Amino acid sequence: MPHTEVAPQEAGTVRVYTLSLSDDEARAMRDDETAQAAALGVERIDAAYTEVFRVADLDQLGLAGYLRDGNGVNPNQIETDRSKLAALDGWVMIVYSRAFAGQSLQLAPIPALTHIGTYTEGGPDTPVQAMEAEAAQPYTGIPRVTPAEPAKGGGGKTMVFVAIVALILLIIWWLLA
Repeated sequence: MPHTEVAPQEAGTVRVYTLSLSDDEARAMRDDETAQAAALGVERIDAAYTEVFRVADLDQLGLAGYLRDGNGVNPNQIETDRSKLAALDGWVMIVYSRAFAGQSLQLAPIPALTHIGTYTEGGPDTPVQAMEAEAAQPYTGIPRVTPAEPAKGGGGKTMVFVAIVALILLIIWWLLA
């Protein structure tokens, strides 16, 4: 299978693969992040952004409906592949862009994974641009070496003066009462 490139900072892309594995192997892959990464031919992925399931579990919704309604995939792209998606049975693996944590990668899936399609989520088409300005780089600010000194004032003297005045007024009120 040809290599598939994942663009740096890729967002909104959904890749669908069919699995030519036994039920036990597919169930084991569903819960194993390392096995999913190895199946895609990469070192590491975030399995929170992958799904491995049987197409039959989708019941009436079907894979096309799941991609459209559950994942917000562009309906025009679904229509193009509707017959291909409807013909699938067995296990599938759905990989979302966030599984790659913004890295630029070359996917080299194992032979047991067959790429069905790459779809984009609906929404505005915004190209990803690398931020090259110095201000966009991490740790470009000048760190403050010493903390700022608090303002000095006569707060203590004022409180003593207010307390003495209040005491005098209290004594005068008591004498007049």
